Amino acid sequence: MSLLKFSLIAFFAYIFSTFFAVGQTTPNRSVSGRLTDRSQQPLAYVSIGIINTPVGTVADDKGAFTLYLTDKVNPQDSVRFSILGYRSISLTVADLQQRQSQNQPLIMDEQPQLLNEVRISSRDTRVKTIGSEKADTKMHTNFALSQKPRQNLGAEIGRVFNTPTGACRLEKYRFYIMSNFESVTFRVNVYDAGDMHPLIDQNIYVPVTGKGKKWVEVDLTPYNIVARKNVIVSIQWIDNSEKGTFLGMPMQMPAFATHYYKYGSQDKWKKFNGMTTAMNLTVTCSKLADVQEREQTARN
Repeated sequence: MSLLKFSLIAFFAYIFSTFFAVGQTTPNRSVSGRLTDRSQQPLAYVSIGIINTPVGTVADDKGAFTLYLTDKVNPQDSVRFSILGYRSISLTVADLQQRQSQNQPLIMDEQPQLLNEVRISSRDTRVKTIGSEKADTKMHTNFALSQKPRQNLGAEIGRVFNTPTGACRLEKYRFYIMSNFESVTFRVNVYDAGDMHPLIDQNIYVPVTGKGKKWVEVDLTPYNIVARKNVIVSIQWIDNSEKGTFLGMPMQMPAFATHYYKYGSQDKWKKFNGMTTAMNLTVTCSKLADVQEREQTARN
């Protein structure tokens, strides 16, 4: 099967799954609350959603949230709350509604991250940029749609980056967006492409101001992210200004790449071969590396 034919099949599967991803929200059916740590400090940008469904949202910068429910959600469905550096919690919709009526905050406990700390040798290194530079395409994928611009808050888009053999330090990540919001905020996530476990120990927030089409560049060197295998790097939409209706990324197809999309913050990942959004990753790699385990509480 040719790459073009394979990509067309994948593209129509992608369109079909995107179209049917989110059910209709029921008017006036929602649940609200706020999130804090043990010291009663608000927890910003916690991912919230019905497990394995597109129904989800993200807490705001003060820890407050409103989760809009579809007509398929029942009171015993589980809602998960998760953020890097804290222990995830799950409650039923009915439990959340009871807490809302009593104005009780949800408290999350810190959880140290156990990571392999990899130091690469300064000898025998090479720099490589992987991914797509193509932003002028006829297709695009959406974070926000004009009908319900915040319904998909918490959605995540990424791709696999095939890194060279050895240990690779992630230096720079670039992605291209199209937006008519005055400002949007993303969270950059980095995963092992094999088992999807996170390779970062702190949240990487990227605020973007101004409408229009643009490349966004993220300096990853302060985070000391080193991978020995292929990685998935993604952006999660977590906030936006009040005015605006559209947020998307150009889509390239066919492409020798694997595209990943998560429709809600607690949904399952959808995988699409033969396509990619406009994003690329610069790495410095070496075959010489020293690996040490370290335990660290993630920084928000």
